[in-house]
Amino acid sequence: MSQSAHEPDAVSVETEVITDDDYQQSLEQQKHLAEQDRKAREQARQILQRYDQGFTPNLIQDIRLSAFDSLTASRAIMQLLRLSLAEDEYGAVGEPRMTYTRGRNVAIAQQCGQILYQLGGLKLMDHVLTRLIPPFDQDNLNQAWQGIGTSASHYFDARHHLP
Repeated sequence: MSQSAHEPDAVSVETEVITDDDYQQSLEQQKHLAEQDRKAREQARQILQRYDQGFTPNLIQDIRLSAFDSLTASRAIMQLLRLSLAEDEYGAVGEPRMTYTRGRNVAIAQQCGQILYQLGGLKLMDHVLTRLIPPFDQDNLNQAWQGIGTSASHYFDARHHLP
């Protein structure tokens, strides 16, 4: 009997070796992203607190929309921010987040995306995603928004779907 018959199957393992400088740079980038996320979450808390007190801020002043459309978009954005802050209970900072793809949040995120698409197209959606959504939630919201802007979205009327 050959010796290889008694040896366990070899497992192929790939390793990546990085230099100390690369590691430190990666660590600094993660710290920077975590700080951006913390600031975005604090800003979201302040926005929602003002909204809960009866003030609806215009969150997209640099996009040319009518006053009514700006408020409609701002309400959709606040729903997204509320979902993001609620997700903080489920995970620690820096962990993968399922904010917009968990349970009924998918439908809410898609509805908000449809509203934003109708009001300002992909440009408005990108603006909201990159400037208002906390960084650790951006990839997940992008996943939830896949397919928005297809022919089915043209029949959606945003003004009839917000509280």
